[in-house]
Amino acid sequence: METKISIYSDVVCPWCYIGKKRIEDAIELRKKSHPNDKIEIEWKAFQLNPNLSEEGEDRVLHMSRKFGSAERVKMMVQRVADIALAEGLPFSTEQQGHQPNTFLLHALIRRAKDKGKASELTGIFFKNFFAEGKNLSDPAVILESLKEAGLNEDDFNYIKENESILKEVQEEELRGRQLGVSGVPFFVFNEKYAVSGAQESNLFLQVFDQLEKEAP
Repeated sequence: METKISIYSDVVCPWCYIGKKRIEDAIELRKKSHPNDKIEIEWKAFQLNPNLSEEGEDRVLHMSRKFGSAERVKMMVQRVADIALAEGLPFSTEQQGHQPNTFLLHALIRRAKDKGKASELTGIFFKNFFAEGKNLSDPAVILESLKEAGLNEDDFNYIKENESILKEVQEEELRGRQLGVSGVPFFVFNEKYAVSGAQESNLFLQVFDQLEKEAP
């Protein structure tokens, strides 16, 4: 069976970080019982904060303004950290740091796709942001992330200067919103079934089973 999974996601979304781990766990389990399955993931751009300035802003200020109070943010972060750690994902509860505009990061993931590295780069951005508290607006941090995924400075410059790809990323996000994507992660299986949120791996396995039943 062939399955294409489109994942609308943002690299500053903790539930997307968790959702990536859960869908990958589900794929690994599926392939153990169905080794001939071909499963492809395509990462789709979705910005949680599309109106954030290009240089981003202080994370504490951003989170407090978005969710009401520092105390509420602390409780929310602890809850999601507990779930992430239970999934085996490193996650820091430190609030100090920088909230980036993620548009360029989405464009770089698009570039990584051409080299078969999109999932890898997405994972590196997640780790750098949520586990290590790095500033993803800093070109040096972005370049370090690219190099870890097997890309380089030429890829970085290519994207920054390529208006057509930047426009494609904008249009991709707009199409997602027009399809009704209002929160992430959002998973679309073979353009047929949608799963919203970082669901448990078992639910994704049920979707694979359903697709298999309906396969010609």
